[in-house]
Amino acid sequence: MVDAAALPLTGLAAWQTPFELAELKPGQTVLVNGAGGAVGSLVVQLAVDAGAHVTAVDAPQHADRLRGYGADRVTGPLDLTAGPGAVGGPFQVVVNHVRVAPEELARLTDYVADGGVSASTAGPIPGDPSRGVRGASLWVRSDGAQLAELVAKVDAGKLRIHVAAHRPVAELAAVHEEAGAGLLPGKTVVLAP
Repeated sequence: MVDAAALPLTGLAAWQTPFELAELKPGQTVLVNGAGGAVGSLVVQLAVDAGAHVTAVDAPQHADRLRGYGADRVTGPLDLTAGPGAVGGPFQVVVNHVRVAPEELARLTDYVADGGVSASTAGPIPGDPSRGVRGASLWVRSDGAQLAELVAKVDAGKLRIHVAAHRPVAELAAVHEEAGAGLLPGKTVVLAP
């Protein structure tokens, strides 16, 4: 039950980004940048479950877990100077969860195939109207029906919540510092006394 606290916000972000913003369909190719994180790992699982062909991008320490979620290809971290071909793209859907500078976000537009869409929780990726590429950013909203669907997927074993650590509330300041420095290996659940 403690790990259930890790599902609502991350789960809703993971649901709304590919399905509402990107309108993901079975058979589409998807690049998930930041796939090893709390939201990204759920996006990978949801996209695989929806029948998409997923390329998961993150640091090497996440590779085995991402393959275990069913990603077709695991690579990373993303080298924006190498271009989309280096990771099997361009992709019909690009989902980004990595906070980078606006000019780097703009380079992700090249990873989207003509007529495709980018969806981001970490800043806007510009569209390219000349190629029919649409960009969308997420502002997570509450949705009881979506949360119930996520819980059903967890209960059925189709969705796994990756909790890397349980920390006491007394360490909350340290958790925030570590998160800001990029030192947390996954979702951290803070426990009250």
